[in-house]
Amino acid sequence: MYHPTIPFQKITIFSIAIVTLWIPYPIAQSLSLETSLSNLSAQEPSGSNDLLLRAQKATELGRATMSSFREGKYAVAFKNCSELCKLEPNNINYQVLLGDISFAAGQMDACVAAYDKLIELQPSLEPKLWQRGLALYYANEFKKGVQQFETHQLVNTQDVENAVWHLLCAARISNVEEGRGKLIPISEDRRVPMSQIYEMYAGRMTPEQVLAIANRTSPRVELDSEQHRLQRYYAYLYIGLYHEMLKDKEASIEAMKKAAKLNPLGKTNFMGQVARVHLQLRQAAKK
Repeated sequence: MYHPTIPFQKITIFSIAIVTLWIPYPIAQSLSLETSLSNLSAQEPSGSNDLLLRAQKATELGRATMSSFREGKYAVAFKNCSELCKLEPNNINYQVLLGDISFAAGQMDACVAAYDKLIELQPSLEPKLWQRGLALYYANEFKKGVQQFETHQLVNTQDVENAVWHLLCAARISNVEEGRGKLIPISEDRRVPMSQIYEMYAGRMTPEQVLAIANRTSPRVELDSEQHRLQRYYAYLYIGLYHEMLKDKEASIEAMKKAAKLNPLGKTNFMGQVARVHLQLRQAAKK
């Protein structure tokens, strides 16, 4: 799964590659900001004090947003980014960022709203917005989630993760067996341990078998290397979601805690936040 590529609007401070949810191994740097900040106000038409002040305010809010986001202060980043989007409501880059930060802050309704606004501004982006599907799952909007992942399948045909999230939503609408009957066929996702995760969700492998593959080392994957941690992170993450699908809350939480502790993707990577956000939402629901 990849972050959507969106053309820049006239006033923008963010590269659309700000936050990448799922990238091929090895991990790549996902944050880029400063190079465009310095030129923001110069992009406004000259002689317009209102536009210049708005651009300067956007710069300030953008810097504050990204500083908080990098530090893992998601509530603060959410507040700043929300203000940024009120200032520039039609800037698609800001809406992408608001969606990503809303998710990291555990604000699922705001996350879905941000992506819906993005689709309103540029309808052609809808098939690419698998992030919206994850937010819909956590917002308990499972029918819409199924639709989002089916739409994403049209532009990303060999992604185990898309098939898994589709099943997670479908199983909530009916049951696991009916959901498995609609499992999207995937055969060419070669990322470790994605094929094993797929088999687990299909009911043909166990979580222990998935972990055995994810824990393997080799001359190319050294013990506790970034690659090794990445493999285990995704194994625990999807095992946690698998147990939730089977309504084993205790096993789900245990696996998610291990995934959140491992997270090699950093504080601004969308997929890197899923285990932590999952725990936050599920533990809040108990109170």
